[in-house]
Amino acid sequence: KRLSAATLPSEATLETYLEQDPSLLGERLLVIGRQVRTPHGKIVDLLAMDVEGNLHVLELKRDKTPRDVVAQVLDYGSWVSALDRDAVIDLANEHLDVPFESAFEDVFGTSAPDELNAALQLTIVATDLDASSERIVTYLRTFGVPVNAVFFSYLEDDDRRYLARSWLAREDESEAGA
Repeated sequence: KRLSAATLPSEATLETYLEQDPSLLGERLLVIGRQVRTPHGKIVDLLAMDVEGNLHVLELKRDKTPRDVVAQVLDYGSWVSALDRDAVIDLANEHLDVPFESAFEDVFGTSAPDELNAALQLTIVATDLDASSERIVTYLRTFGVPVNAVFFSYLEDDDRRYLARSWLAREDESEAGA
């Protein structure tokens, strides 16, 4: 049965889906914080970590994104990239229900690596991206800036809901040739 796209009830709904199951992004992640306040008074929607201890900044937009979202995610990335191991663990412990080490082991089945935040991934999560934002993200990727966008379509069928995902740039594309 062909399904039609519906409007996501709210940005918070998508944020809740991703917090509960970040593998919707195609990779196992530990969400270490939701609505993480920066020292600059800004709020990161979701801050996550992969099995290698790399941080992922996830900035969500329910509707078509204005190009300002690219500046927003870069701003968050500039802050997150400077966090050392202790700062990452403290931040995670502020937001998680269990100690960071336990949460990491629960999600990945192994202890956290000694080095945390060696690499960073910036991801704009949206239903659509305006042409200007798409050009800017594509341009930044050619310089190795770890930014990408993932699009979610929200579908409904009676009482069932679905999310379909697609990426602006595939991860196997070389940044130099993106």
